[in-house]
Amino acid sequence: MLADLTATRQRAIIIAAGEGTRWNDHLGIPKHFIEIDGEPIIRRTVRLLNENGVGDVYVVAPDDDRYRIDGSAMFVPQLRSRCDENCGADKFLSSEELWLIDGRTIVLYGDVYFTDDAIKTITTYSHIDWLLFARPYGSLITGCPWGECFAQSFFNEHIPEHVRTIRCAVDLHHDRKIGHPSGWQHYRAMTGLPVEYWDRPFYGDRLVRIDDWTEDFDSKEDYETFMRRRAA
Repeated sequence: MLADLTATRQRAIIIAAGEGTRWNDHLGIPKHFIEIDGEPIIRRTVRLLNENGVGDVYVVAPDDDRYRIDGSAMFVPQLRSRCDENCGADKFLSSEELWLIDGRTIVLYGDVYFTDDAIKTITTYSHIDWLLFARPYGSLITGCPWGECFAQSFFNEHIPEHVRTIRCAVDLHHDRKIGHPSGWQHYRAMTGLPVEYWDRPFYGDRLVRIDDWTEDFDSKEDYETFMRRRAA
């Protein structure tokens, strides 16, 4: 089914409350403030969302004034410790009270550099379904050797399944059947893929492919590889 997004309320939630341990305060800033083309990537994401007709934007972040960004509202979640029962899945659950019951919710990763085309794809993709916007494999453009998740979107009717599959991934981690319950593990659960196949590359029918300069930055190495490619 297609949604008329001109008549559908959309809310964008940018998740940026994680500890960023792999980034390790490289450059002396949180990774959400990496500057590319002279603009911090999280500010770029807010700006591009606004320019593409999404004025209802929340930044889920620590209580830090740097995350008070024009064009958005800041939301400080009540996160548990990183070793709690949710095994890091709180990054998906921490914004639960912001999810729309009368429209489309878009959840974007705060440590991603989005191209203009990527944000346009995310904000205008009109299928009424739970969707993952991602690159399933490594990139010949950015040099990243593996696939990356960039954003999710869903409507109210998908929320029970959304929460159930997050908790399913957490339970499988506790049972030592999978590793860290990441965005990819959540996606595999959302597609109904049997867990014995979760360790294999997988595309699936709820994935919208984004394969351009859009990139996620988890570590210093991710950033330096990207910047070398951009310079070239």
